[in-house]
Amino acid sequence: MNFWDIIYMPFGYLIKFLNAIVGNQYILALLLFAVIVEIILLPFGIKQQKNSIKQAKLRPKEMAIRKKYAGREDTPTKQKMSMEIQELYQKEGYNPMGGCLPLLIQLPIILILYNLVMNPLQYIVGLKSDVIQRLSDVAASVTGKTYNISRNIDLLGDIQSLDYSHFANVEGFSAEIYEKLPNLKMFGGAIDLGATPSITTFNWLLLIPILTFVAYFLSMKLTRKLTYQPMADDKAMGCSNNIMDIMMPLFSVYIAFVVPAAIGVYWIFKSILGILKQFILKKAMPIPTFTEEDYKAAEKELNVRPEKAPKNKSGKIVRSLHHIDDEDFEDTAEAARKRREALEAQEAEEAEKKANNKKAALNDGLIKEDDRAEKNKEKLKKKAQSSEKDTVEDTAKDTNDTNDKTDGE
Repeated sequence: MNFWDIIYMPFGYLIKFLNAIVGNQYILALLLFAVIVEIILLPFGIKQQKNSIKQAKLRPKEMAIRKKYAGREDTPTKQKMSMEIQELYQKEGYNPMGGCLPLLIQLPIILILYNLVMNPLQYIVGLKSDVIQRLSDVAASVTGKTYNISRNIDLLGDIQSLDYSHFANVEGFSAEIYEKLPNLKMFGGAIDLGATPSITTFNWLLLIPILTFVAYFLSMKLTRKLTYQPMADDKAMGCSNNIMDIMMPLFSVYIAFVVPAAIGVYWIFKSILGILKQFILKKAMPIPTFTEEDYKAAEKELNVRPEKAPKNKSGKIVRSLHHIDDEDFEDTAEAARKRREALEAQEAEEAEKKANNKKAALNDGLIKEDDRAEKNKEKLKKKAQSSEKDTVEDTAKDTNDTNDKTDGE
């Protein structure tokens, strides 16, 4: 016995027990198994619901934060808004990943069930490998098929189709075991849960993929209505949800075409039971709702007054991250006023300094102008004196010339 046998065997015994109490009707055993799995996962579902309620209680404050940044589509603003919302979650003790555990647990259960369905002779009937090998040899001699004993669900179906007399001499396989083999036939043998649906073969097995799609589609739609849906930052999230509502059910249909029908049947049961469980949780632990007064109280608590903020042409509030409108908001008004006063004082000081420098420069210019004027005045005075001297000398010369002429006569 290897490690995986230790894990698979308990689940195999459980299905074997369930199959016995429902009269060897394998489909009913799968239904009971799905119910038990949902009961086991119920505590995780309750924890998930409590986590959703905790998040829902934060909705008014989250709305207030979003309203504070409404109308701003730039990346820095969106990042700042997301950061404030995450800080709110941390402060209130909400973990966004708290609801992921049930989803993580379901995947191993699906894988375990897959191996149980694929290996019923080993894990459900409890036959040893050598017995299964001898049964496959006998069945192969009759049907002409080749069997894989590690995937023996098709061998189980052929053993049930054949008379026990073919296997009477197989050691370790009695008539009692033969009678208690899981009955994989439904509706009088019209559907074989051990067979794999095929799109090229039109029979009742095609109902399994179709019902899988319907059940999974309704499960996603109704579960979204029955659970709290957090606000999305991306406007395209609604479109994304619609795409997922189609793509995931289609993926389940693909799976239903590549695995035995029993897996598809279990998936149908699981989807239906999941809706029922979520409906019960919603009734027992309802998600809180809030009035307009609750949202206004949250805005007041967080000092959000977006009605004073500038608005664009469409009426959306626009608040800049560059501090150009901080005085319009109560939470940033005081700091904005101090920042503006300091800036105005600095600008006034710089303006005064500039004015003083200009005045000093002007005074220096006037002094230089006065110096130039004085120099020009002195120069003109000297020139005038020089001219006067020249005039006197010329007059004296003329007088002397006249006197000399008179004396000559």
